[in-house]
Amino acid sequence: MTKVIDIVTVLRQYFPEEIASSGDPVGIQIGSLNQTVTGLMTTLDVRPQVVDEAIDKGINFIISHHPVMFHPAVNLNFANPQNEMYAKIIKHGITIYSIHTNSDKAQDGSSDWQAEELGLKEIEPFCLDDDGIAIGRKGKLAHSFSAHDFAYYVKYKMKINMVRLITAEPTKMISTVGFICGDGSKYWHQAVKEKLDAFITGDVYYHTGHDMISSGLTVVDPGHYTEKLFKDKMYEKLNQWNDENNWNIQIDKSVVSTNPFQDLF
Repeated sequence: MTKVIDIVTVLRQYFPEEIASSGDPVGIQIGSLNQTVTGLMTTLDVRPQVVDEAIDKGINFIISHHPVMFHPAVNLNFANPQNEMYAKIIKHGITIYSIHTNSDKAQDGSSDWQAEELGLKEIEPFCLDDDGIAIGRKGKLAHSFSAHDFAYYVKYKMKINMVRLITAEPTKMISTVGFICGDGSKYWHQAVKEKLDAFITGDVYYHTGHDMISSGLTVVDPGHYTEKLFKDKMYEKLNQWNDENNWNIQIDKSVVSTNPFQDLF
């Protein structure tokens, strides 16, 4: 029988918890390393619909990108939907394990998967974190685009409905690009410092956008949900390890969209 610790041991080899950014609550969130795994599912977020999906499928181990507990619960009043979800997770014996910024930083992790999706060449580390490990990547496009067309290129490559373009020069030519998965807008100064043509990250704040334009930097904001790539890539890796390690467990990826935003056209 395969236990959570058997799978986590492999995960920690590729995504060491100690390289996560300071204060990032990665690793075991809820549950036990000693639990026998009846089924495993990958997801970007752990939300009530995802937990219900796991229960319906007989899954008791969820691997997520975003930690389910970013902030401590102040009480366990089940009138709070988040607390009610915690109770359901515990009641059904589900273990939650999260791989967040340690996935962004790891070799062949989220940042490299994103670079591959964007079709970047000559990929290099970008934006060193406090521990000296890059949390993003930079590289060159196979062909130059105007800033306007580059935004559409990102939209196409990431298979999303919309992006936000932040630029003072829609005709500016883009060939060198840096990016941070998820919300990395605090790193935009590094893109300016390295004289990159464009920067990609999600959740850019309104006034930060003004500052970016003033600096001459072109930014494409594809939103945060593009990190859904995690559940697909982790699903592929876990199936490979399932065969290599003879875990003989059911592996699924969540079909639930946890994007809180709806694109209206």
